[in-house]
Amino acid sequence: MIRRSFFATAALAATLVAGSAQAEDMTLLSSWDESYNAVPVFAQGFAERLEEKSDGDLNINLRGPETVSPFEQLQPVSTGLFDMLFTHGAYHLGETAMAFGMDAVKDDPVARRESGIYELIDAHYQDRNLKLIGVFSAASGYHFLLSDPIGEDGGLEGRKIRASGTYHDMVIELGGSVVTMPASDIYSALDRGLVDGAAWPVFGAMDYKWYEVADYMTRPTFGVTNLTLFMNLDSWNSLTEDQQALVEETARELEIEGREHFEKLWAEEDQAMQDAGLEITEFGPDVAGDVNAIFASGVWKQVRAKAGEDGAEFHDLAVEKGLTAAE
Repeated sequence: MIRRSFFATAALAATLVAGSAQAEDMTLLSSWDESYNAVPVFAQGFAERLEEKSDGDLNINLRGPETVSPFEQLQPVSTGLFDMLFTHGAYHLGETAMAFGMDAVKDDPVARRESGIYELIDAHYQDRNLKLIGVFSAASGYHFLLSDPIGEDGGLEGRKIRASGTYHDMVIELGGSVVTMPASDIYSALDRGLVDGAAWPVFGAMDYKWYEVADYMTRPTFGVTNLTLFMNLDSWNSLTEDQQALVEETARELEIEGREHFEKLWAEEDQAMQDAGLEITEFGPDVAGDVNAIFASGVWKQVRAKAGEDGAEFHDLAVEKGLTAAE
């Protein structure tokens, strides 16, 4: 009896050790801190849901832009210093524009998944030791926050606009000049008059309180705001098949549910910004009807130029599947 009890205890201990060996503690590097409302919904939401689905076997610790600048995050995730990256494709345009192309793709999570587009993007980033996990839409597009209303030119003639690579071509097309700086510097730059405006998703001005230093927001909006989740390929390959399935399942769920959540928030935030004092300023009649086409054209230009043949294939597939934004 004693011998059997010893072996039974040893077997149980071995089982527990083997089970604990499956647990994974991972780090997720985010291009934004928690004040940007996409972080609680998508980054933190992903981490919490994945931990719950895996019964605690998959744990994710978030690190923000104070750890690594948003424009320098792709490389440390690629080399394995961090396991995952929550970012925007425009933040690594110096390396490739492939993920950036999603901002010119129609906002339909299911159709995107079924189109084959994700497979093209995934293969492209795997050459950089990264795995595409998900693309999350904020169910809205972009706009400009301005110190002064749109003038007779109908666009941004002569204005200095803070803009990431997302908006470079559009700002120039509308007559403005681009100033590059992290989001954390936008408030002071607007306040001190270093820039005349800032390009940003329609969500965010309330969280960052930019309504205190800008008086106008442009309409109509343009494009689709997408946030991308990558995983270091070695970290991905270290997971079991069941764990990989949970990661992908969680991403697919959030692509749909997160978008629905932001769709409800859009109208609320738009009204809140107006209540806070931001007035709507309309692009001129010769510009307003073309803002989506101007934006999309700039996106595809960069995708083809900076992602090579993969970028061209991406654009062609988006056109073939009827998912490209108006050009």
